[in-house]
Amino acid sequence: MHWWHINNLGTKAFLVTKSTAVDVAGKLLRMMEAFNADSNKACPGNQIMEIFSERISFHPRPNGASADEQTTLFDAILLKAKGKEHSAIVACDGSIPQDSTMQALAAARVWIGECMVKQTCQASSRAMAPDAELHAIWAGMGMATAIANIDHIYVFMDHLPSAEQAVDLGIHSGQWRSLEVCTRLRS
Repeated sequence: MHWWHINNLGTKAFLVTKSTAVDVAGKLLRMMEAFNADSNKACPGNQIMEIFSERISFHPRPNGASADEQTTLFDAILLKAKGKEHSAIVACDGSIPQDSTMQALAAARVWIGECMVKQTCQASSRAMAPDAELHAIWAGMGMATAIANIDHIYVFMDHLPSAEQAVDLGIHSGQWRSLEVCTRLRS
């Protein structure tokens, strides 16, 4: 069956027709990921990393740093974050189960100072690790930006490419999450 024929089947015919093409067409809208190939926010000069380059920074693990050195570095950043007024601290992680029949998970927690104020754990469907990590960042940023009077957000995660993708509005898997993160960060 051609796509045109499937689109022009009446509702009754669509419901009684048994074929792989009709089954896929019925599920396609739920399976497709929305993206915006020509978003105004993705235009050169208008991307969040170009507009706010001095306000967004990434701190990857230093090359050759021991676990103790890395812990000391992150403790210093965490101490700075806890000491700043109007700051939120977001910890997020995505997890892929070894059993391929299970869904990936995305989890995030938000603290203000020493007090945890929000947390979530969400199913990420049957996603790959970078997509689950991006989902976790999206969830954490959504919770942090919803808190009144927050002007600094410190995000801790273990997958730097997903963090960079969260502020990249080019076409990629999970682009709609990146669009939402950047929209929230702009405000």
